[in-house]
Amino acid sequence: MSGSNPQFHIGDSVTIHGGHHNVGVQHNNGQAGEALPPEIAAMFAQLAAVVAELARDSRVHEEDRQSLTEALPVLRDPASEERRGWRNTLLLLAGVTQSIGEAAAPALGLANQLLALISG
Repeated sequence: MSGSNPQFHIGDSVTIHGGHHNVGVQHNNGQAGEALPPEIAAMFAQLAAVVAELARDSRVHEEDRQSLTEALPVLRDPASEERRGWRNTLLLLAGVTQSIGEAAAPALGLANQLLALISG
């Protein structure tokens, strides 16, 4: 993302325009099937490629490779998942890749970038 740092708000938003009996909260958790901004879609695709490669790396423990493989469906098709699912998957990846170490640095960096973008 050349020089820009777009933010995408995901979460509750409350707006009150005066008056009485104001009730309600606009929930913005994202729905499965929503179109993704191109920058986020590209980052998910890049992360999926990096994670797929890492899952085949013999230096990675079998248990970690399994966790990486289980994350791939969300990374390959994030539009099929609610945004809460993205966050859960990215948090799992951040933890697993951090424990793997240097071999997983590119995946950890991308996961953290995506988390920052979708967290606003």
